[in-house]
Amino acid sequence: MSMSLHVDLSWILEVAERAGHRDPAPDDLGVPIAAVSRHRAELLEQPVYGGPYARAAALVHTLGCCRWLERSNLTVACTVAVMYLNASGIPVDPTREQLAGLARELYDPRCTAGRIAELLRTWRP
Repeated sequence: MSMSLHVDLSWILEVAERAGHRDPAPDDLGVPIAAVSRHRAELLEQPVYGGPYARAAALVHTLGCCRWLERSNLTVACTVAVMYLNASGIPVDPTREQLAGLARELYDPRCTAGRIAELLRTWRP
């Protein structure tokens, strides 16, 4: 059973520091701040993104589609997906091809959080 997990800016910046390998400081801190707000979003006291896959997808979509790092946006977005799902109690260990599939999805101009959530659901061990 997964739990409802919300992350903050410091968590995203720590992931970016670890996964971004020598990427300089973020160009636009508004992007990770927006990602934090987006994955926590509620409308009429109901979560906009219900469940860990949807919340992970909201984080990944914002971090992966909006440029905020000089060269490691996709790497950080993919790492956030893995770490968020694992921290939510959903153990995932995606293959190289599954990570490449997520990167391809993020490059697609038709990419949505819903499409990312469906892709993340295929990562089950």
